[in-house]
Amino acid sequence: MTRPDICVAIADTSFDNILKILEEVGMAEIRIDMLDLMPNQLEMVFSSHNNLIATCRQGRYDNVQRASILSRAIEAGAAWVDLEIETTPEWRQPLIDLARSKKCKVIISWHCFGRTPDENEIYSIVDSLYAAGADIAKIACLSNNITDSARILGLYSKYQRLVALGMGDAGIITRIAALKLGAPFTFASVEGNSTALGQVDYKEMEKIIKQIEGLG
Repeated sequence: MTRPDICVAIADTSFDNILKILEEVGMAEIRIDMLDLMPNQLEMVFSSHNNLIATCRQGRYDNVQRASILSRAIEAGAAWVDLEIETTPEWRQPLIDLARSKKCKVIISWHCFGRTPDENEIYSIVDSLYAAGADIAKIACLSNNITDSARILGLYSKYQRLVALGMGDAGIITRIAALKLGAPFTFASVEGNSTALGQVDYKEMEKIIKQIEGLG
């Protein structure tokens, strides 16, 4: 089984294959919005592993449906639930309250697919994630160059309980360096099936991180 601080994003695959992947990994994000799971299958997935993030992004389901889906995942045993800062407090708070009652940790996330904000803006964004009730704040933004990636990695010197990632090829370094800088976990992909630009296959990620730790 891979290490529990490499979170493998699972999407666009079958129920049977999800269960197979979960036998091999120490942590996974279940992208419910990118999977076709029956309610009983959803519950089986989240009861089968003790270190899963429940994520259901906006788009495929309306907010009422998303709240119901995420509630079911929390009730079934999700260790983490990811809620976007762009949602309203009125929508988030009942899910946060349910998560707290079930000892499920809350990730409040922010994503930007076009750029990396400047220093003042990015600090303000991260602060807003904690203010919204995050146990873990997560930001993921497009890294267009090494300067963007350096600004993202610089957040670890200011914040704890943070996962800060750069999307795109220039952001790969942020995914690899995150654990060394204090992130509780980083994200990787199933081979040939990434959910974000710049994700590294989880087996390759584990190899690279072990090599880095061997140098430390």
